[in-house]
Amino acid sequence: MTRDVEDRLRDAFAAGAELVSPQSLKATGTPAAVRPRRGVRGLPVLAAASVAVVLGAVAIVPSLLGSSAAPPGGSAEAPTRFTAVVDALARRAEQPRAYWRSESETLTWGRPAKQAYNIEDSVRRVFWSTPRGPAVETTPLYTRPDTAADERKWRAAGAPDLCGFQVGCEGVRDRRGRADYHFPKGFEIGGVSLTRAQFLALPQDPRRLEAELLRLQAPTHQESTGPSGSFVKQYSEQDTLWLMGEGILMNTPAPPAVRAAALRMMAALPGARTVDQARDADGRTGMAIVRKVDRDPLERRLVIDRSSGDVLGTTTLVAGPLPESAGLEVGDMAAAQVVRALGWTGDGPRLPEGCVQQAGKTCVGS
Repeated sequence: MTRDVEDRLRDAFAAGAELVSPQSLKATGTPAAVRPRRGVRGLPVLAAASVAVVLGAVAIVPSLLGSSAAPPGGSAEAPTRFTAVVDALARRAEQPRAYWRSESETLTWGRPAKQAYNIEDSVRRVFWSTPRGPAVETTPLYTRPDTAADERKWRAAGAPDLCGFQVGCEGVRDRRGRADYHFPKGFEIGGVSLTRAQFLALPQDPRRLEAELLRLQAPTHQESTGPSGSFVKQYSEQDTLWLMGEGILMNTPAPPAVRAAALRMMAALPGARTVDQARDADGRTGMAIVRKVDRDPLERRLVIDRSSGDVLGTTTLVAGPLPESAGLEVGDMAAAQVVRALGWTGDGPRLPEGCVQQAGKTCVGS
């Protein structure tokens, strides 16, 4: 997930909540199955992305991807199948073209501050690699009540305008359906900006890649305190590596061997495991690397295609109790990211009239 999505999740969980204490988070038994939502057909459709919303000390519950997510015997065979898929990816020969593009749809669910209904927020993002450097295209698509019951509650509250997780759009420019372009100075992976030369030179061995990513991350790793001091966010070393791995796989045209090394690194993180016959948020079947976020009641899935090893998407599931104000229960999706296109292309971004690509600049579409 992207940083914007992470902030939206954090706002949704934190808004209106008091400081979360270990006593307020009661452990549950077996987690519920993932609950479908209205936003898609069959399964809910999120990034970025990355997420680490620390809610104090939380109870760790069994994983949401147990036997119910894979057929009997499937989990035992998953590591072998995963290795075969990643080996094939590492051997793949790619012919770079003028442009590289990764297009994804990001959805986030939660409850706005002091409201009784949940919303679903959708944003389309396209990451480009162009001859002049990286470009990020962002288009807010919609914000709407999540379910029919949420819609009734929203109407009872006066059907206020919704701008992301903000109720009422005063002072917020409505950008729905309008693409904005940002031209970062480098390729962002887990809070670190890399030049094209740097990520092309990343190690192709997972252990060496892990060491290099931690070296790059060290100067920027820091604590931050959320609104009213109730949330303290600090990525663990393992969370940092996971987020940087996602960034390599989804936001940069890294060589196949580097992408394979990132997948192996993520699968080897403490608490991670591979699952076969997993589904992304769009219902596509693939293999997943699954890991619970450190210090948070959230579980992350990275789903890849079973033949190519390309990323299909990511999901963030609620794996432990949250404050009632969050509006989410164990088994719910908090966020999902669905990859719509990924790879080299001959077509570049269509910039707004008068927009010139320049590092550090942003163009606002009309």
